[in-house]
Amino acid sequence: DAEFSKKMSANADLYVNDAFGTAHRAHTSTEGVAKYLKPAVAGFLMQKELDYLDGAVKNPKKPFVAIVGGSKVSTKIPVIESLLEKADKILIG
Repeated sequence: DAEFSKKMSANADLYVNDAFGTAHRAHTSTEGVAKYLKPAVAGFLMQKELDYLDGAVKNPKKPFVAIVGGSKVSTKIPVIESLLEKADKILIG
């Protein structure tokens, strides 16, 4: 809701998202306010999560088992395809 996003961002100078678990969701409180606040950046905890994930996927400890879940598996096909070359097993739930 663009109007609600504007209202939420009216009293702020910048936006820092440190919630890795919800960063992919296009909600008013995350993606919406980021459109109206500059700078809109990832926080230190988010960067730590991304760095860990990057290292875990690029140089995984073996055996490497990936667990992929969520309500729409169809949206995860690109992720699954990229894991096929790296993971020893992929569990899809």
